Parts: sequence; C-alpha cells; structure tokens
Amino acid sequence: MTHNIIKTENYLLVVDDSEIKEGDYRVNIQRGYVKLVDDAPEYYNQRNDVFKKVIAHLPLNNSPILEGVDLLPPLEQEDDVEKLALYWYNKSGKLSPKITEITAFKSGYNKAKEKYKYTEEDLRKAWNAAYIDAMSIDEETYKPLFFEDFIQSLSQPKMPIGFECQTFDTGDDKLDGTHVLGIRTTTNPQGQTVWVGKYI
Repeated sequence: MTHNIIKTENYLLVVDDSEIKEGDYRVNIQRGYVKLVDDAPEYYNQRNDVFKKVIAHLPLNNSPILEGVDLLPPLEQEDDVEKLALYWYNKSGKLSPKITEITAFKSGYNKAKEKYKYTEEDLRKAWNAAYIDAMSIDEETYKPLFFEDFIQSLSQPKMPIGFECQTFDTGDDKLDGTHVLGIRTTTNPQGQTVWVGKYI
C-alpha cells in the first residue's frame, strides 16, 4: 500500500480523506500548514478539497511531534556502507567476511561516491534547465540561470514523494470478499507508533 507524501516546511505528511474529528490534525494542502482541530470539524469535512486529515507524519527542522498521529520512520541521512558491504559479501555466497575485504569495499565505495558525485539524472536536469533557460530568453524578463546555484541545488538531500507501507491481512473481509489490509507498525522507545515500510 503506497501513500503520497505532502512536504511542508516543518513536516512530511501522509493524509487521507477520512472524516476529520475534534482532536485530529488537519493540513491545508493549498497553504501547507498543519493545525489541531479544536473547533467546527464539520467545516473542514465540507471543504475536503482543501483540508485533509493527517494520518502519519515526520517532523522536520526540529518541529514538534503531532500528538496522537502515527510517525513515519526517520529519513536515512547517509548510505550505511557497512550494511552494503555485508549485503554484497553475503550475496557472493561466502559465509564470513574478512576485515580486509569489508575495509576494501568501504574504501572503494567512498572513493567512487566522492568521484562520481552527480548521477545521470542530475546531468539530465542540468541539461534541461540550461535548454529551457536558453529558449526562454526575453530581454525584458530574463533572469539568467546561475550554474553554481543550480549545481548546489543538486547536492541538496532528496525528499521522498511517497511511502510504501508493509501491510498484513487483518482477517476481516470486505463486502466484495476481498481481505482488509492493515498497516504494519512498530513502537519506538518513546512509545510512539511508527509505520513500517520504505520511502519512495
């Protein structure tokens, strides 16, 4: 089960069209702000083209957790080179890796990451941006594309656009005979519910 993610300045959000009740959090999808519903939930339900119920979130920029709303797992900041080394080593069919082999993998990986900083996708973006910039020259409104700013933007961390949940069969049936799927969750050390799955 895949959910789209809405990014605001302070949160990554998963929303749905379910009924908004007092005590829920809602997001204004046009303006990108999140608020606790403490008055007139019927108004927000009538305007479901603008207001959506927040069903999961990940705080950004040290924003507060939305109490009572499930969490999304933390974003991975860096590649876990140790895990990658073990993964590829185990895939080769060997039972136990040697320290020198793991160290060699990590060194090679880090050197390649340093040398090949930009991907083919990044090059396509740069090419398209330059082409569009060149084709849209209007002397009155022209704002030149600054190459250094564009390259810097490619180095920014990528934000996910969706979340693919792990699911389980709840054992309940729908009217059409299909099974109801639940979202697999876990509990973090603070006792908060966290969705299990992967970012897209």
